[in-house]
Amino acid sequence: MKYVPLRFVAPVLALSCTFSVSAAEKFPSPFGLEWGMSNAQLQAVGFSVPKKLDQFRVLTSVSTPKPWSQGDTYIALTYRDKLVKAIVNSKSITGDAYGSEGKALYTKVKTLLTKKYGTPESHFERTGMKLYEDADEFYQCLGYSGCGFYYSSYSVSGGNIQVTLKGSGRGRGYVVITYESPAFYNAKKAIDLKNSQSDSSAL
Repeated sequence: MKYVPLRFVAPVLALSCTFSVSAAEKFPSPFGLEWGMSNAQLQAVGFSVPKKLDQFRVLTSVSTPKPWSQGDTYIALTYRDKLVKAIVNSKSITGDAYGSEGKALYTKVKTLLTKKYGTPESHFERTGMKLYEDADEFYQCLGYSGCGFYYSSYSVSGGNIQVTLKGSGRGRGYVVITYESPAFYNAKKAIDLKNSQSDSSAL
């Protein structure tokens, strides 16, 4: 089983909203998975043994029942033994100093999502705002906080779908597609409330 660093997952947990659980039935299920799948069910279709990440459990796989043609690694987040979030990282893009291949794959995914779900609720596609300003430093810029972003977000049936182009070094990057079900936001709300109550009693 391919090891997937939790750094691919942790940064996207810092979200909180109040969407209804009832909307979960309408939110699209990606990669042949189903929202609410247990850890055991995910393992049965090829995912790893779950690892703890805050109040969530993280499972990884290199395949799914309905894989994305460009997918390399799949990440599933469960809360109370139910699937609430799914992520896919694309195959690594290499030898692409100017970002042409990465931008093409990002645009292809964005076009497909826009066709299915309408105009993105938010998007930002810009580089060179800090430090890495040269055209052949595209991925270094994406990997440096505040320098640039290629990101689109879609609000769908109480959940959220995101496509992001990330940098991992000179000429190297990958595309990430993230599905956050309504149950994910409810989980975040419950966790934040529990943490707040715990902090209140501790101070």
